[in-house]
Amino acid sequence: MVVLKSTTISTDKSVSDMFNYLSELSNFERLMPDNVQSFHIENDCAILDIQGIGKLELAITETDNPSKIIMLPQNKVPFQFDIQWHIQSTEHGSQVHALINADLNMMMRMVAEKPLNDFLNTQIQKLSNELS
Repeated sequence: MVVLKSTTISTDKSVSDMFNYLSELSNFERLMPDNVQSFHIENDCAILDIQGIGKLELAITETDNPSKIIMLPQNKVPFQFDIQWHIQSTEHGSQVHALINADLNMMMRMVAEKPLNDFLNTQIQKLSNELS
């Protein structure tokens, strides 16, 4: 299992505000990288068409209010993975980071690790911009 972690951002938003924001799939449209050609919500799934990769259907499958949100693919994908959003309380608001836990063999790791890292860090950077 390969664990990829985004940078951590700090915000003056409360933990519950961040949890509520990230629990709403439609908010992720503003966080998508440029290589996401389309994004829409259907049956509680965020459906992304990622250039060079294809269609990905993500759903929030588990939550630990207000500190963690787990998303899993709902369609067939070349390897199993989850995306986790972690929210921690701070003195002046909250901190947020994301993780991808991916079941990658050595060959897939060489191909997928950088794009997955870029995907996470773009989302966290756009989230930071969205909150400022």
